[in-house]
Amino acid sequence: MRFSLFLILIGFAVPATAQVAYVHGPKGCDFIDEWVGEEETAFPIFTIDEVHTVVMPDSLQAIEWFCGFEPRFDPYMETGEIQVRPGYCNEPGFIYPGVFTLMEMGDQVQMNGSNWGDDPLILELCLPPRGP
Repeated sequence: MRFSLFLILIGFAVPATAQVAYVHGPKGCDFIDEWVGEEETAFPIFTIDEVHTVVMPDSLQAIEWFCGFEPRFDPYMETGEIQVRPGYCNEPGFIYPGVFTLMEMGDQVQMNGSNWGDDPLILELCLPPRGP
């Protein structure tokens, strides 16, 4: 029994170096065209459009603006965990500082920014496909 439990735990383990993405928009994780690289270091490829926003551990990307965070968000959060990071956003002709929060909500994550309106982004967690 102990051996079986060990194999089950290995099956659910995700390498700490694996990239993740969070997507806000109607397509959810289907918005990501593909994952490039080995499973442990794969990163998503996508083309930003007007209705999707993608959050990576170190940045938020949308069609005409970008936000960066430092230090990076830890994507493997505990239930209900909240992480706070300083950062900045820029859009054509403007750059401004901000404070960003990421809150784990099961298979979704909520992100707020100090320089946004009152509505948070509700994001879907997207992981690279697992090998055979």
